[in-house]
Amino acid sequence: MISIYPTIYHTFQCKADRCKNTCCQLWTIDIDEATAKRYHTMTGPLGESLRQAITVDDEGSHFIFSKKQPMCPLLNEQGLCKVVLELGEEGLCDTCHMHPRFYKYIEDLELCGIGLSCEASVELLADDTHRDLVFTIEDDDNEFGPDERLKLENVFQLLAFDLEPTLFQYTPSPNIEYYKQLLDLYKTTEPIDNEWTAQLNTLSHDIDKLITSVQAYVATHNIDLFNKTFQYILYRQIDILADYSLEAILAYAKDAAEYILMTSATEGLPLKQISRWSQQIEYDEDNVELLLQYYDK
Repeated sequence: MISIYPTIYHTFQCKADRCKNTCCQLWTIDIDEATAKRYHTMTGPLGESLRQAITVDDEGSHFIFSKKQPMCPLLNEQGLCKVVLELGEEGLCDTCHMHPRFYKYIEDLELCGIGLSCEASVELLADDTHRDLVFTIEDDDNEFGPDERLKLENVFQLLAFDLEPTLFQYTPSPNIEYYKQLLDLYKTTEPIDNEWTAQLNTLSHDIDKLITSVQAYVATHNIDLFNKTFQYILYRQIDILADYSLEAILAYAKDAAEYILMTSATEGLPLKQISRWSQQIEYDEDNVELLLQYYDK
């Protein structure tokens, strides 16, 4: 097995109560069977709190947060998880324990990462001083040394895709027709909340003004973060090359970076814009499938 890690993976640490946009909200979290069994049989106040928080249906046990109850009821007043405080991280269900980490497999290649919906992940990406993503590599046979570093193009080469390096570089493309098409496409996705819909409508209201804002932003800001974001989004979709064309996932990543640039130019807060995009698109499998099917037409 060969394992690939973005270098930021190795320094990731949950911000817990310091996180302004905690992942412990507005999600449906499936609880693995072993953990659900343990939660249902726990004694004491924590066991009672867990059972009150769990929804059970024909598909199993879940934590379900809604607009009426957006925050996980297992957070204390300081925003810390009662389960972790009492049982340690090993007391969490698999989803809570692993998030925002992800692992994807292509034959004997394991692609690891941390999702961009997470505030801490995006901060690490922004703090990295490279223009391009850098990866470390590990393998069972120690063929690669601990100081080995790869770029995204090298990761694709491991999968027998020998592509032009320019394909892995993001270039802003403010254009009336392109922006209108992109915004119309994103309007077909299932919105995570009303704020997402309002943002799309605001961006669509005056495309000329939007383009002027983007051009001014690009002229006055370093866009390395958007380049790394483009590469990271592309990296996360490598495993679906068996189902979709390379052109489709390149378009998916390009549009994502362009949308994040639009929102950063008009609203500021690029780290928040990256996280919001990821929550809306990457963490909704139906939205990802909708977009990739469009790009693969």
